[in-house]
Amino acid sequence: MKSKSTRRAFVQETATVGAGIAVMTSIAPQSVIGANERLRIAGIGTGDRGTDRLRTAKRLGAEIVALADVNEAMLDRCDARLEQKTDRYCDYQELLARDDIDGVIAAPPDHWHHDVLIDAITAKKDVYIEKPLSRTIEEGQSMVNAVKASDRIVQVGNHRRSGEHWAIAHDIVAGGEIGDIKWIRTWDCRYRLIDPYQDRVNDKDLFNPERIDWQRFLGSAPSRPFDAERCSAWRWFWDYAGGLMTDIGPHMLDVAMWITDCRGPKSVVCNGGNYHYPRWETPDNVHAILDCATFSIVFNVQFMNGFEGDGCAYYGVKGSVIQERDGFFRQYGVDNKMVNEWKMGDEGTAHMQNFLDCIRSRKQPNSPVEMGHRVLIGAHLANISYRAGKRVGWDPIHEKFV
Repeated sequence: MKSKSTRRAFVQETATVGAGIAVMTSIAPQSVIGANERLRIAGIGTGDRGTDRLRTAKRLGAEIVALADVNEAMLDRCDARLEQKTDRYCDYQELLARDDIDGVIAAPPDHWHHDVLIDAITAKKDVYIEKPLSRTIEEGQSMVNAVKASDRIVQVGNHRRSGEHWAIAHDIVAGGEIGDIKWIRTWDCRYRLIDPYQDRVNDKDLFNPERIDWQRFLGSAPSRPFDAERCSAWRWFWDYAGGLMTDIGPHMLDVAMWITDCRGPKSVVCNGGNYHYPRWETPDNVHAILDCATFSIVFNVQFMNGFEGDGCAYYGVKGSVIQERDGFFRQYGVDNKMVNEWKMGDEGTAHMQNFLDCIRSRKQPNSPVEMGHRVLIGAHLANISYRAGKRVGWDPIHEKFV
């Protein structure tokens, strides 16, 4: 564990050069890919997040060789943002059949995560799978078992695991500097009075039904006529995703579970509602409380007022660690006086670098599938509680409802 002075010096030193890249370990020798050989990466799902992850991988030296998406216009847009021409597929199985691909960056709608991951590891591809890992707890269990039975590297896109600023917070808590944690408060507040995913359906070029394989988009979801809003804003419909709770929750719950070394909650209660976006099925204002036996986690998310930004607060019996909205973490003593501070770095770049490094080294990545599944259970339980209107009991060791 780094000392306070060493941790502070590290962050100050790397702030101007990209803290994320600097914290990565050196690449270990391996027998499949040469140390100087460029990794060949493909993308499945080329929406906003998928394209961002592909651009990051390319910037870090990977070669983007193939893309798959049910929307031809999304493929056009991704190529333009990558500033290249790429082999393209509507059926991702055709992409996976290629033997010249080292890894896949998978960012399709959530209801496709399970099948894409299983098919990719079956095709002997390493996978960066965007968060949330799964659409249901059962899907997550299936994914964990499949990855364990394989020899594939799988990185879940919970990118806070690769942020040195979070590692510092982890060390402070693990070292007992703020005493036993009794309460964690996490939040994500954004100002989006117009939902961009719903608003962009007015772009008839981007959501042209003649260029979208709608049946392939639906997959195992219930059949229905083409709906551009569902195609774009799938996050807010139960058939395809879990709304804000599983879209935003994994990031916040991930670090809370990691920093406290918690297996999961013993019960969850959640409430909220649709207060601003009437066309969302999932709640646009949602609040969950996770009872973790010796402490509780309170998670709040809404996109109607961005005053608080996103952040977290770890309250111990000897002090606190707070992520504040000015981009700094601060440690306070029991007298509420600041004793330490450090700045946030670029965790997203670091997380992708870690995945690329692990393809070469065959070491486990910072966010393996077991962790991605475990931390997402709390978000799934919150949605179950919200929809059932009651508290949900859970056995985190055996992963069973109580």
